[in-house]
Formats: sequence, structure tokens, C-alpha cells
Amino acid sequence: MVFEQASFSRTGFCLLRPEASDGIYRYADGLPIVGPRLMIDGVDAVRVTFQWGAQAAAHCYVILNTITDRAREHLDEFCMSIGPGRADARSLVCALPADAILSYQTVIVGPWGLEPGVRTEMGEWIRFLEDAGPDESNPLRVVNGRGAAASLFVGPDARVVWPSEDLAAPQMCAPREREIGAAISARLGHTRRRRVVMHDGEADPTCTLILFDGEIWRGNGVGWLTRRYPGLRVVTIDAGELDEREAELTDADRVGALLQAVCDEAGAGPVMVAGQSYGGLAALEAGLRSDVPVDEIVAQSPSLWWGGAQRGVGEGTLMGDLRVGSVSPRQGVRLRLQVGTLEETMRPVVDGCAELLRRQGADVELDHYRSGHDVAWWREGLVRALDEWEPSHMLTRNETAQVNA
Repeated sequence: MVFEQASFSRTGFCLLRPEASDGIYRYADGLPIVGPRLMIDGVDAVRVTFQWGAQAAAHCYVILNTITDRAREHLDEFCMSIGPGRADARSLVCALPADAILSYQTVIVGPWGLEPGVRTEMGEWIRFLEDAGPDESNPLRVVNGRGAAASLFVGPDARVVWPSEDLAAPQMCAPREREIGAAISARLGHTRRRRVVMHDGEADPTCTLILFDGEIWRGNGVGWLTRRYPGLRVVTIDAGELDEREAELTDADRVGALLQAVCDEAGAGPVMVAGQSYGGLAALEAGLRSDVPVDEIVAQSPSLWWGGAQRGVGEGTLMGDLRVGSVSPRQGVRLRLQVGTLEETMRPVVDGCAELLRRQGADVELDHYRSGHDVAWWREGLVRALDEWEPSHMLTRNETAQVNA
């Protein structure tokens, strides 16, 4: 077994032996079934049962974001099996942290079994994930970083605010939305076609949130934020194809020019810029290297490895520049770094970055979430950042009611 109880605090997962009582415990309507609490490797955990109605000779795999991805050579550990006394259903019984926020999908494989390269070759793994879909018995949804529909697991100790049952519901859209991509391209002096959408609530905007990877955020109903925070304007910037996304978001000059164009076209009041992965790096670079007028930066799972010796591991260009002092924090810009505790190679670098910035006098916050490289917790981290942003920038609900009266 690759996931042992002794390493649970690091991996966030271990298999448990199925028991006949697994089906009687319920934490919420639908699946997965959350059972008794456990203490494993010093971490509060819960017994979790994923279930699937059995089909003859077929197999069902549970793909837990980050957890399964990094252990695909041991994919059999995530395959549901027929449990005791339940010939009509297959299940995967495991322990997960009680405060976990995870997206997951399932993949059904026919009697022929897995393709040989799925466990060892990245290309085959990506093709395997193309057949992944949400758990139809679980009503909670998230659009993951690949832009695909996934299910949401929320541990009983996790704080979750983002509505997840119907991401396409009217209340998940802003009352007013306008496409401004052409105007942004004109300001930048090029003809690149991409979507940039401005989302406004009923109240006049008093502050602005700019988000990279706009297509992912719109899929998750980001317009809802304008209803939770009256006076907030949200601007979502699409990333484009993977190669273009990497080229743009790792280029500090291009990012700075893009953000300046967005601020000139759509900025209202104080500005927060938030990004994830490459977008997290881009946001942090903008807060440190550019003179774009921003008030707060939220860097979630930032790719601080970029420009380093090994992809996805260690410190890259920005960290090196911070260490030698060629980049230093800007006065008046608050920095917020967030990372998942299951991001094994990324977490120590993000933690180190926060400490380095503090020593250099930056106003910096560091948040940890029990999860991996996952939109599921990025949504909640963004809500937390907005909750703790200067409240004077946004009207309260009572003030909005008075304005609209």
C-alpha cells in the first residue's frame, strides 16, 4: 500500500477495510457517505465511503484531486470493490482529513481494464482523465482546473461558503456583465482575441477584483461574488491555450501591461488581483515588480518553481531575486499567499516566500488549506481574502438596501 496511516498527515489519504456498517452513516444528502471520526497520524480524520452501482465486469476509479494524480502508478488503490453484504454496489472506503476541501471525479473502465501506460506515461494519464466525470450521486459541483465538471468533498470541519449545488443558477451570475476583451486588446495595441468580462452588481462599483483564468472562474459562477459583496466589480481575464497561458503569465512585463490596461478600462476604486498556479505567480510578480496601482495581491498555489532547475519543484526566478534583493516589497501593497497542505513540493516554497517577504517588511498573510492544487479550496480562499479586505471598500447589504430603496 502506498498510502500508509503513518504518512497520513502528508498524503491526506489511506485505505480502510470495508465494513457492513459503512452504508448507515450519512453526513449529508447523497454521497460520499461520511462516517465516524478517526485520529490518524495526529490528524483529525473521517471515514469516507464512495459508492457506485455495480456494472458487470466494469471498474470504477475515484480520482481525488492531487492525491490520486501523484500516485497514479498505484491506481488500483483507488478502484472501487464489492464490499461485504453489498453485491449490488462497489465502494472505496478510506480516511480523509476532517477539514478537507477536495474536488474529485470518477472514471469507469470496461472489462478490458486500464491501458498499460496510464500508470506511467503523462500523455496516457491525461487521456484517461478525459473520460472522468462528476459523481452523479453527489450534488455538489466544482469546475476544476482543466475546465471539467467535478464533484466536491467537504469534510465536516471545513468552512465552505461558495454555493456548489448549481453553478449555472441565475444567482451565480452578476446582475450586469459586459465583454471588454476588444477594448483591452486595443489598449495593448494588438489584435489577440480573448474574453475579458466585467461583472457588476446592482450597486455602483467601489472596488475591483481582477482574476486570471477567467473561463474557470466563470464556470464556477464567480458573478455570485457581486451579490455577496455589494459594490464589488469582478473582471475575469481568459488565459487561452496552455502554451499561451504559460508564456503570458510567466512574463512579468506582459502581465504588468495587461493589468494596467484592465485597470485603465475597468478599474473602480481599490484593486485586488488574484491568481492561481501560473496566475498566482503572475499576481505576485505584479505586486512586487510592476507599478500597476493595486492594493492587495492574492497568490494561490503560486508557481514559484518557474525558472528554476526542475519543473514543479524548488525555487525559481522570483525567489532567487527576492533572496539577492533585486526585488523587494512595494509600500502599500498587501500580499496574501495561500497553499494547500497536500501540495508537497509547493508548500515549503510558498511558506519560505511568505517568511522572506515578512523579513523584508512586507504586509503579508499566509493561509493553509487541507487540500491539493485545487479550485475547490481556491474558491474558499478567495472568499476569505475578500471577507478580510478593507470593508470600507464595499457597501454593506444594509447600505445597498437603502441605496436601492
